[in-house]
This record gives sequence, C-alpha cells and structure tokens, in this order.
Amino acid sequence: MLGQLFIKECRQTTRSLIFWLIVLILVWIYASQLGETEIKNEPMPGQESYGLQISQDPELIMRSTLKLLTEEYFQGNYTTYPVGFYKNVTLNEEENRRIGEILEATAGIGSREEAGRMVEAWYGADSEICLEPAEGLTYDQFNRLMDEVDGILGGGSSYSEQKRRRNAKVPMTYEDAVEEYRELIEEDRLTGGYARMFCDYMGIFLGVLPVFLAVARGLRDRRARMQELIYTRKCSSLTVITSRYLSMIVMLTVPVLALSMVLLQKCIIYAGAAGIGVDMLAFVKYTCGWLLPSIMIVTALGMLLTELTNTAVAVLVQGAWWFIAMFTGIHSLGGGQYGWSLVPRHNTEMNWQGFHDGFGQLAANRAFYAAAALVIVALTAFVYSQKRKGKLGVYGKILANRKNES
Repeated sequence: MLGQLFIKECRQTTRSLIFWLIVLILVWIYASQLGETEIKNEPMPGQESYGLQISQDPELIMRSTLKLLTEEYFQGNYTTYPVGFYKNVTLNEEENRRIGEILEATAGIGSREEAGRMVEAWYGADSEICLEPAEGLTYDQFNRLMDEVDGILGGGSSYSEQKRRRNAKVPMTYEDAVEEYRELIEEDRLTGGYARMFCDYMGIFLGVLPVFLAVARGLRDRRARMQELIYTRKCSSLTVITSRYLSMIVMLTVPVLALSMVLLQKCIIYAGAAGIGVDMLAFVKYTCGWLLPSIMIVTALGMLLTELTNTAVAVLVQGAWWFIAMFTGIHSLGGGQYGWSLVPRHNTEMNWQGFHDGFGQLAANRAFYAAAALVIVALTAFVYSQKRKGKLGVYGKILANRKNES
C-alpha cells in the first residue's frame, strides 16, 4: 500500500506548478552561480599572484584589526553585519570615548586627530603599512578588548571573535598554492571540492524552497474539498503521511542530483585531460549527506504546520528561520566552521583541511536535522490521525457529527 501511494504522490507532484517552479529556480541558480565554473589549474612557478590566504599569526591579526579599528574610529562610522546584512553604526559620545580609550591601550593612539594623521599617511603610502600594537600588549588582552568593542557596536563587527581571526591576510606563496592544489587533487580527488561548492550554492535555496511544495501539497485536498473522503479511507495515517513525505523528498532530490551531473561532467573532462583520478560518486555522496537533511527538515516542518493550521503559515515560519540561518552563516563562507546552522557554508572548492577539521561538527549537524525531520513526520502523522478521528480540525468534527447522526 505504501508503494502504491508513493507512486501516486510522485505523479501528483509532477502535475504541481509549484514543483516545476522550484525546479526552474534550481536550474537558474546553477546556471547563474555555477554554470561558468572553470576547474582550477595547477599553479605554475613565476605567476604574478597566487591569491591571498588567512594568516593565523597573532601579531598579524592584531596589526590588521587595530588598523581597521583606527580607520573606523577616525571616520566615526563602523560597519557591522548583525544578521548578515550591512549596518552602519554611529556611536554616541560616551561609546566613542570608550573606543578611543581601547585604541590608546592597544595601539597608543591618543585622539581622533592622531588617528586621522595615521590614516592619511596610510592612504598616501605606496605599500601596505601595518599598525604596531602597543608595547606589552598580550594577545589575550587584545582579544578581551576587541570583544568589548564588538559588544559596543552591537555584534557582527570585524572585531568579533570569528571575524577578527580572518582579518589578517597574506599573499599565498607558490608552495602554498601547490599544497592547496595537491589537497584538491589527492585528498578530494577533484570532485570532492566541487561537490562541496555545489552543495553550498544549492543549500542556500534548499533551506527554504521545499516548504512551498509541502504547503501546496497540504492545502491541495482542502481546496478540492477532499478531506472527508480522505479521512474515511482505510490506510493508516502513518502510511498516508509517509508516502506524501517520501514522494516530496525524492522529487526534490532528483533534480538536484541531475544538476550535479553537469558539474561532474566538467570535472571528468578536466581529469581525463590531466590524467587525474576522480571520485565518481562524490556529488551523490555530498548531495545525500549535505543537502538531503535540509530538504528533509524543511519539508517535514512545512507538512506539520500546514496540517496543524490548514494555512500557509509554514512559509512565514520557515522564511524567518532561513533568513536567520542564511545570514548568520555568512561569517563562515570559507568552510570549516559549520556549527548548527540549517545552511552550512563552504563557498570554495578548496580548503580541504578546513572541511576535514570541521567534519565531525558537520556530520553531527546533518544527523541532527535528519533525525529531527523524522520526529516531525511522526508528529504530523499523529496530528493527521487525530483529525481522522474527529478530535482536531473542522472537517474531523463534521465527520464525528455525521457518525453520531447515523
């Protein structure tokens, strides 16, 4: 019975306008963000530049961060991203005074006039100039004071713990570039890196799009006034809800896998010409391990809220959750810091080491959302069962009254 209902639900999905709109959006995302992807070539000696890399040197972090703070202190405006969006912060006199005190303690800058003279000198210089920390300033003292600055600015600034560790960037050497390329080819077998980047872009939108399909499916029977007929069928509530859920999961995953094959083909062509071995199943593994849990939890939540309310409120709830998850994750675009976000980010085909170091957290994140989705589906089946018994919802009560009359 489950198999028959599953096939029927899949057929119903193919006739859904919402489903095809989602597919078109996914195609557009791939074409606009990944369609022109070029496979990274092996770095060659003597290149003018190999790009930049983040330095973990505490001295460089302090120099870069204090220089940035000096510039913003002089300008009187501070840039923050409290929820991922740009925000320009202007402090009051007391707050600005405290920033000045922190700058004097960390960099020996005693006034805005002195800060202005330094900024003007930097802009007129031919080469990069760093700001030396005050003599005797320890890294622990620096971190405590930068935490205070971030608090004064309301959070999300370049002085927060996460962001200040990324403030110091140094030119990548040929040896660094070769090592990064080696990790891509040997550790990731080429396709692993591009599969992560594919999941990054697709994951952004799969953190919200499935809810539209779930809501549309939940409201379809109500619009067609079919609830009373459906509630009287002999199929168990768990079977009905499971078939609907599985059909949506499968129908949403298939186009994602199909799109990943396009990028896989590019990797195969490049690898064939370069004599490199690739992981042919990398995109399947990453799609199922990285993207599937997002599809599962968003679809499950959409089903539950629609079944509970008979409205499209799930779109608003999921939209709010997606907004928060998407833009708070902007600080970890390079990967390695996945946390518990609904939308883990890894916006590069490189940084295998960061992925390797953060894999445990990412695996726990994805397992949690997959397990939570199954619990929510079970709860949805329970709600649906109560409606069939006439204990919840308008239509259930109508059925109960009819039974009493008979």
